[in-house]
Amino acid sequence: MIEFGGVMYYIDIDALTKVISPVGIKPTDKIIETNIKTIENASGEKIKKITSQYSVDRDREIDGPKYEIIRIMIETLIDYDEETDASLGVDRALEKTPLSYKLAFNTLYNYGILKEKE
Repeated sequence: MIEFGGVMYYIDIDALTKVISPVGIKPTDKIIETNIKTIENASGEKIKKITSQYSVDRDREIDGPKYEIIRIMIETLIDYDEETDASLGVDRALEKTPLSYKLAFNTLYNYGILKEKE
C-alpha cells in the first residue's frame, strides 16, 4: 500500500490488466488459420487443391506502449521518498510534489489503477 497525504492507496491489478489490454481483442477469441496446398502434375497443371483449417485459443495480449507508460508511472509513485504532512490532505500534499509524481498519481487514479483503501 502507498500512504500519501494521510490516505492509504493500493494498486488494483484487475484495473491494470484492463487498461493494458488491447482494445477490441478478447482473450476468448479464437485464432483461425487456413492453409491451402495446391498439387500440380509434372507439366505444371493443378490437379488438386487441399484446404485445411484449424483454430487455437488467443493468448492474453498487452498493449506494449501502454504497459511501459503505466509501469513507469507506478515506479514513480513507489520510488518517491519525500515525507508528506498527513494533516495537509491529499490535494495539498500533491501540490508539494514534482510534476512527474502529480502526473503519475492523477493518471493512475483516473484510470482506476490507484484506489483509496476504504
